[in-house]
Amino acid sequence: MKARIDAGTDVAMIGAWDARRGAESLTPPELKHLSDTLEADAAQGRLFLLHTGADGGGPIDVYVDETVPREVHERLVPMGDREFLLAVPSGALVVGGVEYYRSPQARITDDKSTVAVPAGDYAVRCYAAKDEEQIPRSEEELRTLVGDADLQYYDRINRTGCIVGALSLLLFPILAFPFGWKIALPITAVVFLSFFPALAWLLKRNVRYQRLHNVVPVFRLQKQDPTYVFALRAVRDRTGLKGGSLTQ
Repeated sequence: MKARIDAGTDVAMIGAWDARRGAESLTPPELKHLSDTLEADAAQGRLFLLHTGADGGGPIDVYVDETVPREVHERLVPMGDREFLLAVPSGALVVGGVEYYRSPQARITDDKSTVAVPAGDYAVRCYAAKDEEQIPRSEEELRTLVGDADLQYYDRINRTGCIVGALSLLLFPILAFPFGWKIALPITAVVFLSFFPALAWLLKRNVRYQRLHNVVPVFRLQKQDPTYVFALRAVRDRTGLKGGSLTQ
């Protein structure tokens, strides 16, 4: 089984945990020593903890008792040199920013962050993208779907619009010298803030662009390479398997 989850974090930590365990709010003493608490839960196999090194996130593909396809595996690098224990006794696996693990505050994780798996223990192996800037495998498929010329046209329109919009900010230094900043600032602000709505209005009347816009963004979102891959393998015996955390 494979599932894709869009996960983000504001504390540079992404994790996987059992939904029932995640609903048990941290106690005041645990909150006071949060880092130690998280590491302790990870060591006991209650949380798979990944220190990403930066805020943000992206798509995470979760494979459960399924081999990661060769073409996907070739674009990944394994993190760590072993599997990690993760207990999922409720059968509801949550993947998301660790700030929502056992959080006493309102949670933003929802059904889209939860994967139904057979209840039990799992060995988890984590992989990361070799190069986040690499061209996704799906781009060739997208060119076949919409045509190379049309894809270049769509990307060129978007790229040019962003460049022109950014360049409009140069009006400020151009106008400030002869007219002063009190005149240059409002003119620049009006031009910059009105440029993108005006561009969107024009593009809505561009039949070719709209045809592509209905296909390309959705395709890229659904087919983009994963930022991380969590490969879970069900185990009946915990012997020799330990929990823990990883640092990218």
